Amino acid sequence: MKVVSVDKKLIKTFVDFPDKLYAGDGNYVPYIKGDLTKTLKKLLLQDKTYDALLVVEDKTVLGRILLTVDKNKQLNTEKCGFFSMFECVDDQEVCNLLLDASVKLLKERGAKYISGTYYPYDQDNRRGILVEGFEEPPLIFTSYNKPYYSTLLTNYGLVKQTDALQYKLNLDTVDHEKYIRLSEFSKERFNYRVDTLDWNNIDRDIDDVHTVMQAATNEIIYQDAPTIEALQNIVKGWKSYLNKDYIVIARSNTTNEPLGVMMALPDYFQVFKKMRGRMDLKGLYAFATERKKIKSARAMLQYVIPKYQNLGVTMALYFKLLQGILNNGVTRLEAGTVMENNVQSNEAIKSVGGKLAHVYRIYYKEI
Repeated sequence: MKVVSVDKKLIKTFVDFPDKLYAGDGNYVPYIKGDLTKTLKKLLLQDKTYDALLVVEDKTVLGRILLTVDKNKQLNTEKCGFFSMFECVDDQEVCNLLLDASVKLLKERGAKYISGTYYPYDQDNRRGILVEGFEEPPLIFTSYNKPYYSTLLTNYGLVKQTDALQYKLNLDTVDHEKYIRLSEFSKERFNYRVDTLDWNNIDRDIDDVHTVMQAATNEIIYQDAPTIEALQNIVKGWKSYLNKDYIVIARSNTTNEPLGVMMALPDYFQVFKKMRGRMDLKGLYAFATERKKIKSARAMLQYVIPKYQNLGVTMALYFKLLQGILNNGVTRLEAGTVMENNVQSNEAIKSVGGKLAHVYRIYYKEI
């Protein structure tokens, strides 16, 4: 049993490993293999900002991990070792071997900590190790892993850094009259409106989302707000998955200043599962047909600028988003992930009936 670095020849092996590990697991959703392969080639071979490792024994893959070093403002360090795409068989020896090699590599690059899991480029994509809520399939861009992962990481010496929470909302019990009344009162009193995304003015809308995120991000928000370039890249990468009815922006009626934003995504994980992670003929047919059957969504972004917080703007955004979601036939809605210490956002979701459904844990260790 040994650890090997992933080069061009081993990228496919790295990408394919989870298919074998999760064989027969009905909740497993594969990555789109072509997209992931392209991402890894860029990170590992072109940019050379990441490293990937595999544990192998007699040509059988037993574990994998992706690593990079970057700033971590929560740990107050310019050099933290971040890990992602961690997958491992239920064997502590394999896990220890993989993490020992990871720590050695990260220390050589000057890292003071190891922390994860995170997805490259995107702070809210498959973030954290799932520790509670294994009963239902994951919603789009959330983590799913074997229940024993927490034990493997804890036994190695990693401890909880923070939890990210996801809530289920019961669409059958929504008090529409109450939310209409509260939303209209807030909009009239503070003279603002709530718009849906306008594809014809997408650059303006991206700028407004960026403005709100920059103003609303503080020490409670887990990572710095993305740059405008990063946000444009995210929108470009997600364009196939966006529904304009699921992106709502509050704006002042007098100045057009953006005040808040909320976004949900249709649960394309339902589609990815049918595609088997492949963009072959069968996969393309599944994408074309299954996307019309999506009945679940994930609300994943909620920001209001400080001077308009606690004035009902969040409620107005939520209700506008809810209207769009219900008009698209959605029957399952979850909201998150929200960092556990973000009291305002957690309470806002609870106030509209959110019940805790999933807990995703970010682990760390000083190295």
